[in-house]
Amino acid sequence: LGGSEYFRLMGFIGNEVPKVRPQVSRELFLRLHQAIKEGLIASCHDCSDGGLGVALAEKAFSGGFGLLVDLQAIVRENIERDDYLLFSESQGRFVVTVPPDKQRAFEDLMKGLPFGLIGKVIEEETFKVIGLKGKEIIKRSLSSLKEAWRKTFIKY
Repeated sequence: LGGSEYFRLMGFIGNEVPKVRPQVSRELFLRLHQAIKEGLIASCHDCSDGGLGVALAEKAFSGGFGLLVDLQAIVRENIERDDYLLFSESQGRFVVTVPPDKQRAFEDLMKGLPFGLIGKVIEEETFKVIGLKGKEIIKRSLSSLKEAWRKTFIKY
């Protein structure tokens, strides 16, 4: 989380920024490109500013559908805090929406790379997140999240 918006907001000093793994990232980019060419992906969003939580929310805003996300399904190394998973701005991560009938082909294409099925799109306009301990940690309407997202932080 070093260098992330979350650390800055919380007043932390992050001496360790996420490590970039160029070979893995390159392979991921190539396979995502292939998946796009094959029509396996409905949408894709990077996990940059704000991390996974912001990327998921932005996807929900643009699609107008809710999300049900399970943090336990995220491929991770030594991260056991929900907030760290949601707001880490590590490199080479994407949130990808795959239609159910294309899921198997997408998973076959991604074999050997770190990826996981972490959630699903739901019709209810709600953003729901299940934390690492199996309990619901976030349940908010998309409209309330979008309103907060459009505002600025008072301190900044």
